Amino acid sequence: MKKSDWIDAATACDMLGVKPQTLYAYVSRGLLRAEADAQDARHSLYKQSDVEDLARLRRRPRARAEIAEHAIRWGEPVLTTSLTEVRDGMLWLRGKSIADCAEHLTVEGVAAHLWGAEPTDFVSGYAPDPSAGPDAALGPLGRALQALAYEVPQVADLDDRTANSIARHGGRLVSIVTNALLGVQATGPIHHRLGQAWGVDAEGLDNLRCALVLLSDHELNPSTFAVRVAASTGASLPAALLSGLATLSGPRHGGVASLARHALQAALRGKTHDFLAQHANQPPYSYGFGHPLYPDGDPRARIILNRLADKGAVVSAITSLSDQLGLPPNIDAALAALSEAQNVPDTAAFTIFATGRLVGWIAHAMEQQESGEIIRPRARYREKP
Repeated sequence: MKKSDWIDAATACDMLGVKPQTLYAYVSRGLLRAEADAQDARHSLYKQSDVEDLARLRRRPRARAEIAEHAIRWGEPVLTTSLTEVRDGMLWLRGKSIADCAEHLTVEGVAAHLWGAEPTDFVSGYAPDPSAGPDAALGPLGRALQALAYEVPQVADLDDRTANSIARHGGRLVSIVTNALLGVQATGPIHHRLGQAWGVDAEGLDNLRCALVLLSDHELNPSTFAVRVAASTGASLPAALLSGLATLSGPRHGGVASLARHALQAALRGKTHDFLAQHANQPPYSYGFGHPLYPDGDPRARIILNRLADKGAVVSAITSLSDQLGLPPNIDAALAALSEAQNVPDTAAFTIFATGRLVGWIAHAMEQQESGEIIRPRARYREKP
């Protein structure tokens, strides 16, 4: 690349009139191209023509169609919900701060809060035995997808179920998918099932409880949006959850925590520079740092990392990465730290994420079904050059 075609972060920020966090958000939305600085892999350079185009776009009035086009990418709200809200640097679940929920609730309690239902145990139903036959080689994601796929033809469409019956059915599905992810047939509180499968101590068990709550919902993230699209058609609850789980499986969503753990392990070995050089073409968000919705830091990450204060090496490594990148850790980096500190399997972060988020998906499916509206965005045709 020509050096003259690329500019540093300070110059780009000055041209756009934004803070570094916003500049990074533009990159994560695909509005700006970034490349590693050949002189220092810890820093990025930005395509000057992209910055100039975006500066012009920001200066002129935006048409309604253009606003809608950008709303789908970390932009303006596109759906109304009474479930979750990101406000003042905090996540709120039906009026309760996520910090309050994480301190006092289990994932079953959050489900009752989000679903508007009575607190109840998640009673398991039948699912394919994960320890038998070809199922044993599928891994957590494969087993969970199979379990939900088995449920799809067994139940009525969402339009044919009441809110209370959906909540009861939802608890059963959370139980089934949790067991499938873990590869066990277990009962009892969800965080106990995870703790028993991974052999964690009492402190670790409470950290798992907290993490499940923190991940229970997060507004219109990609997997939740996929659930709502499916639910808007009247598809069954397991079908909607299947859409969400398939979306979560992507490396830029549920897979981020896995790469974040690799980044953390590199930092613990003193190989941070090597990791950053190998992933210079990826934004820090892809391995757990920075978040467009939390320029001042992800509150969920702070809660987990504060709980790991006695795990000095792990927390110090996260802090070192954060300092070098100039971005605070997000929930994925915190999940990686929790996984490393508790010495749980590499698949644990995804399992925690998926298990906790099932609760939010069900709440959004219920809300979408109650609205009676179908989600059908418009496309803007553009001839391919």
